[in-house]
Amino acid sequence: GLTNAKIREALNLATDRKTIANSVSEGLDSAATGITPAGLAKTATGGDFAKAVAKKTAYAYNIKKAKKLFAEGMKEAGLKKLTLTIEGSSDSTVTKSTLDTLQQSWSELPGLTVKEKLVPFKQRLLDQENHNFDVVLAAWSADYSEPLTFLNMFVTDGANNDGKWSNKQYDTLINNASDK
Repeated sequence: GLTNAKIREALNLATDRKTIANSVSEGLDSAATGITPAGLAKTATGGDFAKAVAKKTAYAYNIKKAKKLFAEGMKEAGLKKLTLTIEGSSDSTVTKSTLDTLQQSWSELPGLTVKEKLVPFKQRLLDQENHNFDVVLAAWSADYSEPLTFLNMFVTDGANNDGKWSNKQYDTLINNASDK
């Protein structure tokens, strides 16, 4: 089911990032708008890189659109029902509330059952590295104050690309943006 682009987009649209941010930080952090966090780096014109990217992607929580896309994707994939397990680290203080929020909002998609799997951090890392997951809740901290510390994670065959996502155009853009 996750090979279908409409199903993946529906899951994105059904992810209530504002509620997750509020439950995790008690209102201190804003909702994520992309892979790079706010305040990490500036654009060439001095703006916040994350805000500039958010304007381009125009993400918004939209459960109505998510339901429509999910139904279309399920039909395309020839599925009536889909069960997804979201795995997270049991030894993290924010994992359970994040998984609960995801489970609640994703379960609104017709035909989708969402299960939670909490395992110790070391087991979650092993499962990621071995591609033993449907969906995994992971975290990443910046090594340096530049968007590539996050964006490099998703190049084809990248050491941290545990989802094995691949896109030649993305690879070219990241390569062109990288120091030689």
